[in-house]
Amino acid sequence: MKSLQEEVGSLSGREETITVTELRARPGDVLSQVELGKTFTITRCGKKIAIISKPEPTALELGAQIRRMKHK
Repeated sequence: MKSLQEEVGSLSGREETITVTELRARPGDVLSQVELGKTFTITRCGKKIAIISKPEPTALELGAQIRRMKHK
């Protein structure tokens, strides 16, 4: 797995596959990258078991963003 600094420039729309062992070794780095927009597919014994990604914004969050954009 790449370091956080190596990933920051190219996170958008990126997906990476990592093992459960890699996730256990660096959970903070993985979650920091997820916060920046990266998606991870987690595998165990070569089989996909989970996908970790940033949640979609709620309707309230989208409305707040629109209001902020109108006031700029």
